[in-house]
Amino acid sequence: MIAQSRDWIAEAAAIAESAHEWAERFRTAPFVNNNGMAPDTAFYLYYWVREISPKLIVESGTWRGFSTWVMREAAPAAKIISLDPIFALGHCLDSAKIGSGYWPTDLERTGTDFSCCDFEFLAKPAPSLVLFDDHQNKIHRLQQAIQKGFQHIIFDDNLPGQATHQTFFHYMQNPDIKAWMEKIVERFEIFPPLWDTMAGMRNETFVPGLNIPRDPALACLDTTHQPRSGYTWLTYVKIKDAALRVPNVNAPTE
Repeated sequence: MIAQSRDWIAEAAAIAESAHEWAERFRTAPFVNNNGMAPDTAFYLYYWVREISPKLIVESGTWRGFSTWVMREAAPAAKIISLDPIFALGHCLDSAKIGSGYWPTDLERTGTDFSCCDFEFLAKPAPSLVLFDDHQNKIHRLQQAIQKGFQHIIFDDNLPGQATHQTFFHYMQNPDIKAWMEKIVERFEIFPPLWDTMAGMRNETFVPGLNIPRDPALACLDTTHQPRSGYTWLTYVKIKDAALRVPNVNAPTE
Protein backbone atom coordinates (compact mmCIF):
# COMPACT_ATOMS: atom_id res chain seq x y z
CA MET A 1 0.00 0.00 0.00
CA ILE A 2 0.98 3.65 -0.33
CA ALA A 3 2.47 4.81 2.96
CA GLN A 4 0.09 6.83 5.11
CA SER A 5 1.37 10.02 6.69
CA ARG A 6 -1.34 10.73 9.23
CA ASP A 7 -0.71 10.06 12.92
CA TRP A 8 -4.15 8.86 13.96
CA ILE A 9 -3.07 8.02 17.51
CA ALA A 10 -2.11 11.66 18.03
CA GLU A 11 -5.65 12.61 16.98
CA ALA A 12 -7.39 10.09 19.23
CA ALA A 13 -8.55 12.63 21.80
CA ALA A 14 -9.97 14.95 19.14
CA ILE A 15 -11.61 11.99 17.41
CA ALA A 16 -13.19 10.86 20.68
CA GLU A 17 -14.60 14.34 21.25
CA SER A 18 -15.99 14.44 17.72
CA ALA A 19 -17.43 10.93 18.15
CA HIS A 20 -19.48 12.14 21.11
CA GLU A 21 -20.75 15.04 19.02
CA TRP A 22 -21.65 12.67 16.20
CA ALA A 23 -23.43 10.27 18.57
CA GLU A 24 -25.72 13.14 19.57
CA ARG A 25 -26.39 14.03 15.94
CA PHE A 26 -26.96 10.37 15.08
CA ARG A 27 -29.96 10.31 17.40
CA THR A 28 -31.66 12.78 15.03
CA ALA A 29 -31.16 10.61 11.92
CA PRO A 30 -34.16 10.85 9.58
CA PHE A 31 -34.67 7.07 9.54
CA VAL A 32 -33.20 3.83 10.89
CA ASN A 33 -30.57 2.74 8.37
CA ASN A 34 -30.80 -1.04 8.47
CA ASN A 35 -28.87 -1.44 5.22
CA GLY A 36 -25.91 0.46 3.84
CA MET A 37 -23.48 2.63 5.77
CA ALA A 38 -23.13 1.65 9.44
CA PRO A 39 -23.08 4.26 12.24
CA ASP A 40 -19.32 4.03 12.82
CA THR A 41 -18.47 4.41 9.13
CA ALA A 42 -20.91 7.31 9.01
CA PHE A 43 -18.89 8.96 11.77
CA TYR A 44 -15.64 8.57 9.81
CA LEU A 45 -17.36 10.14 6.80
CA TYR A 46 -18.69 12.98 8.97
CA TYR A 47 -15.22 13.60 10.43
CA TRP A 48 -13.58 13.81 7.03
CA VAL A 49 -16.24 15.92 5.33
CA ARG A 50 -16.06 18.43 8.15
CA GLU A 51 -12.30 18.54 7.75
CA ILE A 52 -12.37 18.97 3.96
CA SER A 53 -15.28 21.45 4.16
CA PRO A 54 -16.35 20.98 0.55
CA LYS A 55 -18.55 23.44 -1.31
CA LEU A 56 -19.68 20.76 -3.76
CA ILE A 57 -20.24 17.05 -3.05
CA VAL A 58 -20.98 14.40 -5.64
CA GLU A 59 -22.21 11.14 -4.16
CA SER A 60 -22.07 7.98 -6.25
CA GLY A 61 -24.33 5.47 -4.52
CA THR A 62 -26.85 6.82 -2.02
CA TRP A 63 -29.76 4.32 -1.77
CA ARG A 64 -32.14 5.94 0.74
CA GLY A 65 -29.98 8.98 1.43
CA PHE A 66 -28.39 8.13 4.78
CA SER A 67 -24.90 9.14 3.66
CA THR A 68 -26.47 12.23 2.07
CA TRP A 69 -27.79 13.21 5.48
CA VAL A 70 -24.40 12.51 7.10
CA MET A 71 -22.61 14.80 4.67
CA ARG A 72 -25.27 17.50 4.97
CA GLU A 73 -24.75 17.45 8.73
CA ALA A 74 -20.99 17.84 8.19
CA ALA A 75 -21.20 20.47 5.43
CA PRO A 76 -24.60 22.19 5.68
CA ALA A 77 -23.82 24.80 3.02
CA ALA A 78 -22.48 22.39 0.39
CA LYS A 79 -24.34 21.62 -2.81
CA ILE A 80 -24.93 17.86 -3.02
CA ILE A 81 -25.50 15.89 -6.21
CA SER A 82 -26.59 12.29 -5.59
CA LEU A 83 -26.22 9.57 -8.21
CA ASP A 84 -27.85 6.15 -7.97
CA PRO A 85 -29.54 3.79 -10.46
CA ILE A 86 -32.37 3.50 -7.94
CA PHE A 87 -33.54 6.95 -9.07
CA ALA A 88 -34.00 5.65 -12.62
CA LEU A 89 -35.67 2.42 -11.47
CA GLY A 90 -37.80 3.82 -8.69
CA HIS A 91 -41.04 3.38 -10.65
CA CYS A 92 -40.34 -0.39 -10.77
CA LEU A 93 -39.86 -0.78 -7.02
CA ASP A 94 -42.27 -1.06 -4.12
CA SER A 95 -41.71 2.14 -2.16
CA ALA A 96 -43.26 0.52 0.93
CA LYS A 97 -40.47 -2.07 0.94
CA ILE A 98 -37.74 0.52 0.40
CA GLY A 99 -38.93 2.71 3.25
CA SER A 100 -38.44 6.38 3.95
CA GLY A 101 -35.44 8.35 2.77
CA TYR A 102 -33.69 11.68 3.08
CA TRP A 103 -34.40 13.83 0.04
CA PRO A 104 -34.11 17.56 0.86
CA THR A 105 -35.58 19.93 -1.72
CA ASP A 106 -32.19 21.38 -2.66
CA LEU A 107 -30.70 17.95 -3.43
CA GLU A 108 -29.97 17.21 -7.09
CA ARG A 109 -30.65 13.55 -7.90
CA THR A 110 -30.04 11.48 -11.02
CA GLY A 111 -29.93 7.81 -12.00
CA THR A 112 -26.97 8.40 -14.32
CA ASP A 113 -23.68 6.65 -13.50
CA PHE A 114 -20.76 8.86 -12.48
CA SER A 115 -18.78 7.76 -15.55
CA CYS A 116 -21.50 9.14 -17.84
CA CYS A 117 -21.93 12.51 -16.12
CA ASP A 118 -20.24 15.53 -17.71
CA PHE A 119 -18.70 16.88 -14.51
CA GLU A 120 -15.54 17.75 -16.44
CA PHE A 121 -17.53 20.63 -17.93
CA LEU A 122 -18.99 21.73 -14.59
CA ALA A 123 -17.42 24.72 -12.87
CA LYS A 124 -16.41 23.16 -9.56
CA PRO A 125 -15.80 25.35 -6.52
CA ALA A 126 -12.77 24.46 -4.44
CA PRO A 127 -12.81 22.21 -2.62
CA SER A 128 -15.12 19.75 -4.32
CA LEU A 129 -15.51 16.17 -3.11
CA VAL A 130 -16.64 12.84 -4.56
CA LEU A 131 -17.88 9.97 -2.38
CA PHE A 132 -17.84 6.56 -4.05
CA ASP A 133 -20.06 4.15 -2.13
CA ASP A 134 -21.13 2.14 -5.15
CA HIS A 135 -19.18 -1.15 -5.03
CA GLN A 136 -17.40 -0.47 -8.32
CA ASN A 137 -13.73 -1.22 -9.01
CA LYS A 138 -11.71 1.45 -7.22
CA ILE A 139 -9.01 2.16 -9.80
CA HIS A 140 -11.65 2.85 -12.44
CA ARG A 141 -13.46 5.30 -10.19
CA LEU A 142 -10.19 6.98 -9.24
CA GLN A 143 -9.30 7.52 -12.89
CA GLN A 144 -12.80 8.81 -13.72
CA ALA A 145 -12.69 11.28 -10.82
CA ILE A 146 -9.35 12.65 -12.00
CA GLN A 147 -10.61 12.96 -15.58
CA LYS A 148 -13.59 14.94 -14.30
CA GLY A 149 -11.40 17.28 -12.27
CA PHE A 150 -11.97 16.16 -8.66
CA GLN A 151 -9.06 16.41 -6.24
CA HIS A 152 -10.74 15.14 -3.07
CA ILE A 153 -12.19 11.63 -3.15
CA ILE A 154 -13.55 9.31 -0.44
CA PHE A 155 -13.99 5.60 -1.11
CA ASP A 156 -16.15 3.36 1.06
CA ASP A 157 -15.71 -0.43 1.12
CA ASN A 158 -11.97 -0.43 0.43
CA LEU A 159 -11.65 -3.93 1.92
CA PRO A 160 -8.32 -5.80 1.78
CA GLY A 161 -9.81 -9.29 1.42
CA GLN A 162 -12.91 -10.63 -0.26
CA ALA A 163 -15.12 -7.90 -1.66
CA THR A 164 -17.81 -7.31 -4.27
CA HIS A 165 -15.29 -5.34 -6.37
CA GLN A 166 -11.56 -4.73 -6.79
CA THR A 167 -10.17 -2.48 -4.05
CA PHE A 168 -6.89 -0.60 -3.75
CA PHE A 169 -5.51 -3.44 -1.64
CA HIS A 170 -6.03 -5.73 -4.64
CA TYR A 171 -4.79 -3.31 -7.27
CA MET A 172 -1.56 -2.47 -5.49
CA GLN A 173 -0.42 -6.05 -5.85
CA ASN A 174 0.36 -4.87 -9.38
CA PRO A 175 3.69 -2.93 -9.25
CA ASP A 176 2.76 -0.81 -12.26
CA ILE A 177 -0.53 0.33 -10.75
CA LYS A 178 1.14 1.01 -7.40
CA ALA A 179 3.82 3.14 -9.11
CA TRP A 180 1.11 5.02 -11.02
CA MET A 181 -0.80 5.78 -7.83
CA GLU A 182 2.34 6.96 -6.06
CA LYS A 183 2.86 9.36 -8.96
CA ILE A 184 -0.61 10.91 -8.87
CA VAL A 185 -1.72 10.63 -5.21
CA GLU A 186 -0.74 13.28 -2.68
CA ARG A 187 -2.50 11.71 0.30
CA PHE A 188 -3.90 8.22 0.90
CA GLU A 189 -5.42 7.76 4.34
CA ILE A 190 -7.56 4.96 5.78
CA PHE A 191 -9.62 5.92 8.83
CA PRO A 192 -8.91 3.39 11.62
CA PRO A 193 -11.76 1.90 13.67
CA LEU A 194 -12.55 3.46 17.02
CA TRP A 195 -11.81 0.14 18.73
CA ASP A 196 -10.01 -3.08 17.81
CA THR A 197 -12.31 -5.13 15.62
CA MET A 198 -12.62 -8.10 13.32
CA ALA A 199 -13.83 -6.87 9.93
CA GLY A 200 -14.34 -7.92 6.32
CA MET A 201 -17.03 -9.83 4.46
CA ARG A 202 -16.99 -12.52 7.18
CA ASN A 203 -15.18 -10.67 9.97
CA GLU A 204 -12.05 -12.52 8.87
CA THR A 205 -9.50 -9.69 9.34
CA PHE A 206 -8.26 -8.17 12.58
CA VAL A 207 -7.99 -4.37 12.43
CA PRO A 208 -6.27 -2.48 15.27
CA GLY A 209 -8.29 0.46 16.49
CA LEU A 210 -7.70 3.77 18.22
CA ASN A 211 -9.23 2.26 21.35
CA ILE A 212 -10.66 5.52 22.61
CA PRO A 213 -12.32 5.27 26.03
CA ARG A 214 -15.53 3.29 25.85
CA ASP A 215 -18.53 5.27 26.95
CA PRO A 216 -22.24 4.32 27.02
CA ALA A 217 -22.88 7.46 24.98
CA LEU A 218 -20.84 5.94 22.15
CA ALA A 219 -22.57 2.55 22.19
CA CYS A 220 -24.49 3.47 19.03
CA LEU A 221 -21.16 3.62 17.14
CA ASP A 222 -19.85 0.27 18.36
CA THR A 223 -20.27 -2.46 15.74
CA THR A 224 -17.38 -4.64 16.97
CA HIS A 225 -19.78 -7.25 18.37
CA GLN A 226 -21.82 -7.68 15.21
CA PRO A 227 -21.59 -10.75 12.93
CA ARG A 228 -20.23 -8.36 10.30
CA SER A 229 -18.46 -5.30 11.67
CA GLY A 230 -19.46 -1.91 10.32
CA TYR A 231 -15.82 -1.10 9.64
CA THR A 232 -15.22 -0.74 5.87
CA TRP A 233 -11.77 0.87 5.52
CA LEU A 234 -13.19 4.28 4.54
CA THR A 235 -10.36 5.81 2.50
CA TYR A 236 -9.54 9.41 1.60
CA VAL A 237 -7.49 10.18 -1.50
CA LYS A 238 -6.17 13.61 -2.46
CA ILE A 239 -4.86 13.98 -6.00
CA LYS A 240 -1.71 15.97 -6.75
CA ASP A 241 -2.21 19.28 -8.57
CA ALA A 242 0.05 18.10 -11.41
CA ALA A 243 -2.12 15.03 -12.02
CA LEU A 244 -5.22 17.21 -12.39
CA ARG A 245 -3.49 19.27 -15.07
CA VAL A 246 -3.08 16.16 -17.25
CA PRO A 247 -6.31 14.24 -16.47
CA ASN A 248 -6.08 11.99 -19.52
CA VAL A 249 -3.15 10.03 -18.15
CA ASN A 250 -4.54 6.51 -17.87
CA ALA A 251 -3.85 3.89 -15.24
CA PRO A 252 -1.72 0.92 -16.33
CA THR A 253 -3.52 -2.11 -17.68
CA GLU A 254 -4.68 -4.38 -14.86
